[in-house]
Amino acid sequence: MGSIQLSVTGMTCGNCVKHVDHAIRSIAGVEDVQVDLASGKVSIQGAFPEGLEPIITALSEEGYPATVTSGIPTEAAAKAGSCKSGGSCCCN
Repeated sequence: MGSIQLSVTGMTCGNCVKHVDHAIRSIAGVEDVQVDLASGKVSIQGAFPEGLEPIITALSEEGYPATVTSGIPTEAAAKAGSCKSGGSCCCN
């Protein structure tokens, strides 16, 4: 199980928090979601077998653009071509 944090824009009230929470929980593998309206930060715990794209897409479809701020799971890092994927970089 991994942990990621997103920065989500467009949340202005409690109903927005509910929409964001529901959109994320609808994704397979998500175990827990914590949404902080004041900061616009969302913490997600779970397994991310398809990477982060399904989460980002679900939020975007609800009208809440999001970016990953920390905790990119290994699977998503591999898809992004990071050092952990064996891709070329200064670490290899």
